[in-house]
Amino acid sequence: MTRRPDLIDQFTELVVGADDPKRLAEQTLEVVMSLTNGRCGAVFFRDGEHIRLFASRAIDQAALDAAQWAWTEHRRLIMRGETYYVPERSAEPGLPAGSATDAMSFVLVPVFEGESLVALLYVDSRDPRFCESHDLERLQKFTRIVAKAVSTEATQPPLTTEVWQTYLERTPVEDMEREKLLLLLNRNEWNIARVARMMGVTRRTVYLRLRRYDIPRERIYKSQARRRAKV
Repeated sequence: MTRRPDLIDQFTELVVGADDPKRLAEQTLEVVMSLTNGRCGAVFFRDGEHIRLFASRAIDQAALDAAQWAWTEHRRLIMRGETYYVPERSAEPGLPAGSATDAMSFVLVPVFEGESLVALLYVDSRDPRFCESHDLERLQKFTRIVAKAVSTEATQPPLTTEVWQTYLERTPVEDMEREKLLLLLNRNEWNIARVARMMGVTRRTVYLRLRRYDIPRERIYKSQARRRAKV
């Protein structure tokens, strides 16, 4: 445990030189979620008075709603550079009520490039009070990487039709199908039956594709499902 802060500093120095902005943000989220035992994570870039999703890991609608609510209700605090931390969701007045499988706590960390707020780093957990003071300090270390990713993406030229055509020609169909399946599963909380109906296939087909694309199944236990149904 005593070495972890040093490792974070080394990781920061290493990945700041990465070239793919969104991949850099996604890798950062993976590390952050591992360190905090997070349920899901996201990077939002600031677009004037709004925030837009830039990169995510295991994001769902509950997380999007929580981040948007925090930005809307506490924008001035966040723009002053203060981290917005909700240790227990149920104790936060005005926050949309979550279900049994949603996050119990979350944090929204402002990301600055110079004096300008450019992005927000969001992480949540099914555990209440998942961040101690030292965890919040660790999250601040990653804002430099997030700022690098968002700023680099903003300076890149938009993709032309020719670029998209080249991408489609070079990207295997299996990779596209895998990403589509993951998107549907994450948006529908890994409800296999619901995803199968949306895709117009059987549940067995979905299971076979999980195996084919080497996607580890995220299990939502029946006890959690029953508690959610009662909410």
